[in-house]
Amino acid sequence: MVVDNMKDRIITENKIDFSKLLHVALQEESGIREELNTPILIFVCNEEGKILSKKEIGFHQAATHHQLSIMLPTVIEKQHPIYYDKEDIVTVVSVSIARENLYVGVLANKCKVTERELRLLLTGIKQSVQLAAKEISHNHEESKEIQQYKHVVSLLQRANFTMEFSRLQQSIKQAAEGLFGDQKWELLFYQLENDKLFVPIFSSTKEYRSTDHTYVIKKEKIEQYQIVTEKTYRHEDVFEAEHQFASFVCIPLHHQGELYGLILLCFHDHSPPQEHITNFIAFIHDVAVLLHHAWLNEIKEIEQKRRQLLLSVTKKFHSSMDVSEILEEIIYALGEMYPNFDVTLLLSREWEVKQNLPVKQIQYGVGISSGMVENAFLTGKIQIDDNNGVVYAPLRGKQGVYGVMEITTNASFILPYHEVDFVEMLADVGGNALENAELYQQSRNLINDLQLINQTSHQLNSNLRLTETINFMTNQILSSFLAEEVGFIMFHPNGELAVLEGSTSYYFDESSQAEMMRISEKVKREKDALFIGDMEADDQYSLSMFRSMLAVPMIQSGELKGMVLVLHRKPYHFTFENFKLLQSLIHHSTLAFTNSMLREELEKLVVTDYLTKLYSRSYLDEKVQESMNRDANGCFVLLDIDNFKRINDTFGHQVGDDIIIQVANVMKKNIREDDIAARWGGEELAVYLPNVQPDAAEMAGERIVQAVSRETSPRVTVSCGISYWKQEGEPSLNSLVKLADEALYEAKMNGKNKVVIRK
Repeated sequence: MVVDNMKDRIITENKIDFSKLLHVALQEESGIREELNTPILIFVCNEEGKILSKKEIGFHQAATHHQLSIMLPTVIEKQHPIYYDKEDIVTVVSVSIARENLYVGVLANKCKVTERELRLLLTGIKQSVQLAAKEISHNHEESKEIQQYKHVVSLLQRANFTMEFSRLQQSIKQAAEGLFGDQKWELLFYQLENDKLFVPIFSSTKEYRSTDHTYVIKKEKIEQYQIVTEKTYRHEDVFEAEHQFASFVCIPLHHQGELYGLILLCFHDHSPPQEHITNFIAFIHDVAVLLHHAWLNEIKEIEQKRRQLLLSVTKKFHSSMDVSEILEEIIYALGEMYPNFDVTLLLSREWEVKQNLPVKQIQYGVGISSGMVENAFLTGKIQIDDNNGVVYAPLRGKQGVYGVMEITTNASFILPYHEVDFVEMLADVGGNALENAELYQQSRNLINDLQLINQTSHQLNSNLRLTETINFMTNQILSSFLAEEVGFIMFHPNGELAVLEGSTSYYFDESSQAEMMRISEKVKREKDALFIGDMEADDQYSLSMFRSMLAVPMIQSGELKGMVLVLHRKPYHFTFENFKLLQSLIHHSTLAFTNSMLREELEKLVVTDYLTKLYSRSYLDEKVQESMNRDANGCFVLLDIDNFKRINDTFGHQVGDDIIIQVANVMKKNIREDDIAARWGGEELAVYLPNVQPDAAEMAGERIVQAVSRETSPRVTVSCGISYWKQEGEPSLNSLVKLADEALYEAKMNGKNKVVIRK
């Protein structure tokens, strides 16, 4: 503490020698520089800015003191930090000494110290300066005020003159160590909440910490007592549970008659000497005002910081639909409030978040903590594991719980109720953010689904050909569901499967059609959709390399027409929303498919002969005329069944019709895909060969004549007449038919069963 001969030099006729005041107030100041990690200049000045006392701690810029004195009046007037050059900052705080209004100030490097650190340091130095002035003015008297000064300065020195409540707590712990260091003891700080209960906010040791200590103390039990010991109350009278210690000292903390907290000192083996307890209680009483001041400052700072963080998180919540950004803001807020805590977000589903965020999926029934995680998730209520210092805060929205925020504290920290409330508020913001993002995504998906259905309905109602319709639907499903294979499969009465053109290539492979048979049988039997997340886990189905499957029946007017099969190689690729959307799409499109097929069948009937299924004569005429307008040349083949009247007379007209069908089938097998076969009339058939020279047409005619004589039963022959046209000769349909008819007549007259060509 203060040495007597120094006081002799400072005190002159009961007046304060301000030039030496800081030397007495600070005494051992080496810890300040270690704390701030930068040289500083501490000074006391008057209202005019004149420096009365200064203390240089690692500072060697005496040349700047004159400039500082010039600027101090401006600093005092504005009462906030001022940067007076590119590197340094100066700030002051008012102090009353010997009825004079003075200021304690600090000059430090702005890059190495924060405004908050300077403010806390100035607050501590202010307390020490005021008490040092009192000691000086008492002229060596060992008064109560002098003793109080010694205790306060001792506490401030341990805290490096930083008026931070958490530092002062540690300083009191150090003071207790000097008295009770050899014993097993524990120091706890309690604060008053809701004007009824004391809740613990600090524990000095982890080794002897018991969950019993986290029980609250009722205010009514102790508020009428200054000091509570084991002699005043039984343990169970003060606490709500049995405690494992031999004795305790409970010191209430008052300010202006109001009880705001208490300090609990517990001894686990035996009670210490009464003298040590008395000294400790006196020490606490002497520093009580300082503690309360630091307490209020910390509460104000925490509340302000909490408000700022909540405001920041809420702004982010209202300005962004990005879940990742909001969760990152919440984790940042918790890190700012509790830098030593570890935070993990346990989410109920896979949201897209940044990789650096501590996010995991909720694991049920795994590990000791699983029960509390599940309770928090299922009940929506915060769970606290006092044994391990873990808080589980549910991420609640208005419609449900979307995960749990796991906060791991250090074992010596006991989370107060008001801090729990703050954590809950942050968790609720996170839950609402997840819910809003989920609802937003659902609405986006719903809009996309409605747009897809609307666009699909519009396309289906635009009289597309069936192949065009299937192509369109296939592309829509591939892009919207990110599918790999899409197949439209029709069921024939004979049990065969017909894959519609426009389906992806996989379904046209013979091996794949065999694999699809089991799925089609189930769809036929149950007339219900199938949603298989992983076909490897289901023995009923196996489709090559594919794992995910959606199968939706195509039903029209209660009749099963076919099914749509959608596949992907990855398991669980499709969502339930995909499944429901596909059902809706197929429900809306089945009628259009059916109508397209009926329309095409009707169109085919209009241009097709009922008996032979060949094109009609009018259709053939139309196509020949189109070819003459477009192509360079072509050939017209006219066939007549020889002696057909004899067939009818011998076997009857039914066999005669069958012979016409047989000849028609032979003819279709022996022409190209682009050639047009038609029934010309009665037993006459015709084929038009576009872009074909006479020699090639003659070969085709010979091929048909020979095949008819071999493949019909009863055996018949045909005569064939061929005509040819080219653009240079100004061709006409009438002349082309006339030439072919003449060639046919010639074949008939020359023995039948032959080909004659007219060029």
